[in-house]
Amino acid sequence: MLKTIMVVDDDDAMRDNLEDILKEEGYVIYSASTCAEALQIAAEIHPGVALLDLKLPDNSGMSLLGGIKQVAPDCMCALMTAFADVDSAVAALEKGAFHYLQKPVRPIELLNLLQRIFETVQIREEKRSAEERLKESERRFRTIFESAQDAIYLKETDLKYTLVNPVMERIYGIGAAAFIGRTDHELFGPQVGGQSQTTENRVLKGEIIEEEEVRWIGGSQKIFHSIKVPLSGSNGNIYGLCGFARDLTATRRLEAQLLQAQKMEAIGTLAGGISHDFNNLLQAILGYTQILLLEKKNDHPDIDKLKEIEKAAQRATGLTRQLLAFGRKVEIESRPVDINLVVRQVENLLRRTIPKMIHIELRLSEPILTVVADAGQMEQVLLNIAVNARDAMPDGGTLIIETANVDPDEDFRKINLKGGSGAYVLLSVSDTGHGMSGETLERIFEPFFTTKKPGQGTGLGLAMAYGIVKNHHGHITCQSGSGTGTTFKIYLPAININAEPEKKAPDDPIAKGQGETILVIDDEPYLRSLAQEMLTGNGYRVLTAASGEEGVLLYRQQGYGIGLILLDLIMPGMGGKQCLAEILKLNPRAKVLISSGYTMVSPDEDPVLIRARAFVSKPYNFRDMLQRIRSLLAEEC
Repeated sequence: MLKTIMVVDDDDAMRDNLEDILKEEGYVIYSASTCAEALQIAAEIHPGVALLDLKLPDNSGMSLLGGIKQVAPDCMCALMTAFADVDSAVAALEKGAFHYLQKPVRPIELLNLLQRIFETVQIREEKRSAEERLKESERRFRTIFESAQDAIYLKETDLKYTLVNPVMERIYGIGAAAFIGRTDHELFGPQVGGQSQTTENRVLKGEIIEEEEVRWIGGSQKIFHSIKVPLSGSNGNIYGLCGFARDLTATRRLEAQLLQAQKMEAIGTLAGGISHDFNNLLQAILGYTQILLLEKKNDHPDIDKLKEIEKAAQRATGLTRQLLAFGRKVEIESRPVDINLVVRQVENLLRRTIPKMIHIELRLSEPILTVVADAGQMEQVLLNIAVNARDAMPDGGTLIIETANVDPDEDFRKINLKGGSGAYVLLSVSDTGHGMSGETLERIFEPFFTTKKPGQGTGLGLAMAYGIVKNHHGHITCQSGSGTGTTFKIYLPAININAEPEKKAPDDPIAKGQGETILVIDDEPYLRSLAQEMLTGNGYRVLTAASGEEGVLLYRQQGYGIGLILLDLIMPGMGGKQCLAEILKLNPRAKVLISSGYTMVSPDEDPVLIRARAFVSKPYNFRDMLQRIRSLLAEEC
């Protein structure tokens, strides 16, 4: 600290004497003989100390004292006079003087005074610096406290809040003033208050506690990651605690959705993996049944039995497709759909199938926005949910199906709709049944999970609904509670075009062959026999090959006379893809129809498979297959 002193005295000898004494002690000296000169120096230099003669030619030292305090407020002033009295000393101190010296000034007295003055100045500067540091620390704390993304709060040893940040206010919907001076017991009731008190009493004994807390706020369950630490003074005594709470509700919801998606993916992968063999078996069952139905007259005693077998095989085919749908392993046939029309069609079916003691109520918004969807799959979603509702109302009740145009808020879009923009159609299905517990609700969309007795349910209905909705880029939620009924809400993205009603074309007559040769390449003997019987019975000549290698060899030998190749995709050795590539090398214009029970590959995404003329999934309907073959043969090469 630079020790500067201004000496103000009109006595030149006195002034020079003081300068000599003070300079020897290392002080920096500025001198003035008048009030005007002194005020100018004070304004420019801001000396640490001013020694003022009480009587000056242009004014009094007392007046000068006031002027110096205005231009240099931190300057410490001491008055000097040969005519000292008590009243003058008191007046000087009241004006802000630090001390009063009597002339002639004794050097030792002056130096002791200056030492005390500069010690006081140092203490004052240190205090001021500490205060500034404290203010800066408080500003930083306040900035962090108020801008933090987590809730932060302080409590005293009586567990009453002393400070809360804006996040705390936002989470609970309570202003800061309502928190201050109150406990959790007073704010949130005995249950929450009791839990908090137990934990926080441990913190006040010195523990740092980290835990997850579940609280109900505004009717919604919130999950918080909480850290509570004790606050102690320099003496080590704990005087309160600080708590941090991070809202994990959205994170936990996303984790649950990810886990659910992973489960669906696993089941879908499993379903896709077994679909090849399963669909081949269904093809044999369905195919031979349809051949027998074509061969027998309508009055044959086995006709009804064969039709039941055909229906069962078709239902099994539908079940396989649904399994693949919720695993996203099958393509959906999307088109613009009026969801209200889908609901009305499902209503007609439900009125014939569910007990009459269950009342069906429709609440459909008109006009409803159009969605892009597979109408058949959306019907399946509604039916599966309706069956679940039926089972929840064994003694009767009400089933409500509603539609509405909605514009979800930004938070809902980010968490549930992957940030999708635009309007959505909300499809809600509610029942007045017995509802579900929280444990059941957490697993409601799990494949094969069911609370029904063995033989009364597969546990696939709601899992399929979940998968179908996700496959349509939508979102499905379920709200329920024991004794409160259940509501499913389905959000589907809307488009700005009108849906046109689907027109069902009448069945065409069976397309007959005209003696063309068809090469059937399949590793399953029963499927080769089935295809041969189907085709030869409808006017075609058939060649068969049990492998890709054999098929290529046959085509190399007789390709000029083969009109179409019916090719299986998955075979040991040379698979269907390689076989197709080899045949196209022999004849780039060869007509190849791929028929496969394997669903994991999309032909449109494969540079080799896309060169096939068509792709038909097994099991296929004979009438449809014969029509497809006839159309391909009619095409120009």
